[in-house]
Amino acid sequence: SSLVVRDPDLDTGKPDTFYLYNQKRDAILEYKTGFVEPKLRELDGSEQDQIPTLEKAFKASRSQFQSRASDPLKTETPATPQETKSNKANNVLEDLKVEDVPEDDGFVLDEVEDEA
Repeated sequence: SSLVVRDPDLDTGKPDTFYLYNQKRDAILEYKTGFVEPKLRELDGSEQDQIPTLEKAFKASRSQFQSRASDPLKTETPATPQETKSNKANNVLEDLKVEDVPEDDGFVLDEVEDEA
């Protein structure tokens, strides 16, 4: 068991997960809602003295944290496989010049027999 902090402003971008700051790991981690939420509870009286330390550690971790939902590389619409193949083929063909290809690079391809 570890003290945790849940910040409702941190969004994972998935409806079945949420982020918690985990004091033992000193990190904000993603957890499955159905698994962890039933185990969460309010701090009892004997744990109240740890709140200032927990808040300070959470704020430090939070200032460095970037959620997946706020990462523009993770939220862009991916290109379709056909677009990706076409773009790669065009870029390679446009950039490649015969003089750029070495005649002998020492690389040897071996044939592999089918085992079927």
